[in-house]
Amino acid sequence: MHPAPLPGLSIDGRTARITLRDAARRNALDARALAVLRESIERVARDGDGGVVDLLVIAGEGSAFCSGFDLAGCAEEPVRVEELLRGLSACVRALRMLDIPVVARVQGAALAGGCALLTGCDFVIAAEDAQLGYPTHRIGISPAISIPSLFSRMGAAARALLVSNDIVDGRTALARGLATHCVTSDALDAEVDALCTRLLAKGPQAMRATKRWIREIEERGAGDLGPVAPRDGAAMEAARDASIALASGDEFATMLRAFWASRAQAR
Repeated sequence: MHPAPLPGLSIDGRTARITLRDAARRNALDARALAVLRESIERVARDGDGGVVDLLVIAGEGSAFCSGFDLAGCAEEPVRVEELLRGLSACVRALRMLDIPVVARVQGAALAGGCALLTGCDFVIAAEDAQLGYPTHRIGISPAISIPSLFSRMGAAARALLVSNDIVDGRTALARGLATHCVTSDALDAEVDALCTRLLAKGPQAMRATKRWIREIEERGAGDLGPVAPRDGAAMEAARDASIALASGDEFATMLRAFWASRAQAR
């Protein structure tokens, strides 16, 4: 059995592109994929600091952007999810630390961990028929890992999405603030290209300064600028640990195996 294809990084002029390439599994994330994804983001950060790269696009090959974690591996050994949660949290934090604009191109499923990746991006361009959300309660795990970064994107609307575990289409994601753009599937690439062209026409140093200032404001508590919910490293670590604690229990192992068994019977 050949190992699953890993995320790829390419740089074209001032634009970096990270592509999830495991289309056969709808770009499900295992520990190797998350490690390579984090390394790719960190490479982009170094090139961005050096003024080589001014923009990052994240995309997925095939029918889906990212369907979440590799549940087949977790069903065999539920303890594996701890490593995946740590890897996902590190990737989202690395995305949010980038000083260059980050654009996500979303088709098909962007679920659970795949949706969490979007919260590290500045722009989310979703196809109208995309499916976004956190259907995690059905396998006994909490989406707590996304709370700090999701509230940064959606504000109070994040509460209903997280608690309900609803899956929403691109239009609804746009209306609720989860996506920033919504187009037909046929227009997805053209919209991504048009946005990238507009962003690259702006002053790259001004863009970097703006992102650093946004991040500084988000990481403040109550101060001269008023109360702001902290979304710093400590908050994200606490959210990660809350998800890990629940995933270490019997409920997760039991519900995940039952869910995966029902999937197998349906095939």
